[in-house]
Amino acid sequence: MRRSLIVLTSMLAVSAVPALAAGYAVREQSADAMASAYAGAAATGTDASYLVYNPAAAAAAQGGDASLSAVAILPNSSASYGAALTAAGTPAGGSAAPKGFIRDAVIPDLALRQRLSDRWSAGLSVSVPWGLSTDYPASYAGRYYGLDTKLLAVDIAPALAYDIAPGISIAGAFQAQYAKGTLTSAVDIGTIGLVSGIPGSTPGGMDGFARVNSHSWAYGFELGARAELDDGWTLGASYRSAVHHTLKGPWTFMTDGAGLGAAIRGATGIFADTTERAKLTTPDLVEAGVRKAIDDRWTALLEVDWTGWSAFNNLNVVAANPAQPGDLTNSQWHDAWMAAIGAEYAASEDWSLKCGFAYDGSPIPDSTEGPRIPDADRYWISAGATYRASKALDLKLTLSHLFNDQRTIAQSPGQAGNALRGALAGTTESSVNVVGLQAVYRWL
Repeated sequence: MRRSLIVLTSMLAVSAVPALAAGYAVREQSADAMASAYAGAAATGTDASYLVYNPAAAAAAQGGDASLSAVAILPNSSASYGAALTAAGTPAGGSAAPKGFIRDAVIPDLALRQRLSDRWSAGLSVSVPWGLSTDYPASYAGRYYGLDTKLLAVDIAPALAYDIAPGISIAGAFQAQYAKGTLTSAVDIGTIGLVSGIPGSTPGGMDGFARVNSHSWAYGFELGARAELDDGWTLGASYRSAVHHTLKGPWTFMTDGAGLGAAIRGATGIFADTTERAKLTTPDLVEAGVRKAIDDRWTALLEVDWTGWSAFNNLNVVAANPAQPGDLTNSQWHDAWMAAIGAEYAASEDWSLKCGFAYDGSPIPDSTEGPRIPDADRYWISAGATYRASKALDLKLTLSHLFNDQRTIAQSPGQAGNALRGALAGTTESSVNVVGLQAVYRWL
């Protein structure tokens, strides 16, 4: 069953999820939550999709319900590099203005919950909380810093909630998280040959390619609480633990057509296909939400979330082949905050509307900003509608737009891990349109 859920979710996510939240986070587990830019998500329990934001949402089930949500991500991305040099100081060549390197994708979420007794409720969610995807052409100027970068993390989280008093519940969930990733980059074999004293070596003109494919299972937990208070107040808070992965898989190489890389491999043992391992921690997350009913039709929504991105100091790929140097990406990320405000309006018995605005701060310092994860502070504007098609079925539609700040990239050979990558300086920017669809089915 666990394998079937992973295969289904991976297929729906097209194995490549652009990171829509800061870092490599993905918040799009619920089209309904997205409609308010996630304002109040930790305090809301209107359907099973909110289990992802707070396992205590299981206790809000009257009987049982299931949610299927699909969010289409339609990004625009571009970069402009004014300087791209090999480690030997020569021009790297290639396109200095790549476009469309963040790809379209569809993110799914499956969730269900069931009230078991007067005090106990259970739930299950299958979601994609972490992911990223960038894909550059093989000839672009920053190819030594990365070509294809993919990360997909799928969470299977069974939850159990307990009502400690009427309207007040606590909950816990177990996380089984599967992660898989791909990293490819060009290798400047010409510069390696030059520093090795091999005649005829041409920096930037004798490229090879390296590919890492890794996967891992790891485990964590979630805790949550939710309280429906007097005067229309509902409060919710949750904690999702960090999950520590050791990713493993093949590390393969393709050398240049002139034979320089093959000669270096024969003499030194590097560039030989091998296996690798890399440690990756998906960060812990604290979410706090508020709902306040203003009157019979209007509800105000508020959310503040904290993500422990400082757990991501670097990514170091270590080869089983002792002759092969490791591949280090220096990160040094810092913890970051997201804040959102929104409103919900009950237009009629059959229709309800939502809107919201959010600010999501980037965890990446200027010193380590790079093309693999072209992150930036972002601003959300969202709106959505829910139609009650029947007593058992709700249909939801959400539209969002993300405005991302322009970021400067300034990488040099003197920085950790960059000795053979050369220098890369320029700017990167993006914006995203998002469309979410969701169906919720209820039973007694």
